[in-house]
Amino acid sequence: MKKLIVTITLFMSTFIYANELQTVYSYQNALYKAKQDSKLVMVMMSYQGCPVCNYMKDIVFERPAILDYLNQHFYVVIKDIEKDYYPQRFASIDSPTFFFIDPMTLHEVIPKKVGGFRPTQFLSILHEAAGETQKDSALDQNTTIAPCPNHMPCQQKPKVHL
Repeated sequence: MKKLIVTITLFMSTFIYANELQTVYSYQNALYKAKQDSKLVMVMMSYQGCPVCNYMKDIVFERPAILDYLNQHFYVVIKDIEKDYYPQRFASIDSPTFFFIDPMTLHEVIPKKVGGFRPTQFLSILHEAAGETQKDSALDQNTTIAPCPNHMPCQQKPKVHL
């Protein structure tokens, strides 16, 4: 009976943990863990009160496909540009800004991405960073949400890149 309870508890905690974004507070710890587990590091620079950042965290990162892909291929570090300590290379005025780092070389695997993204587009970016091609070719590649300049009101309308 005791073994059954322990097994059920472990199963439930694994299930609950699997449905959350696994983040690492320290960039250095993320690099260390990513090297050990052959993953990449995604750094998200944001600030408290940024509506586009909240959209990414509360809507996009919660999508099961994105959540699973992030947890499987990345160690995620989310830093507040106003409050947290972070390496100078991640300094950014626009929020959110995403950096995708190879822990072996410490180089960006793709250029930084600025602004908010629709879920399908962000998943495509994650695949690109991981060096994979996404099978779904019907993605909305052209629409992003304009980033929030720090301490300025955000534009709520989509920004289209041509």
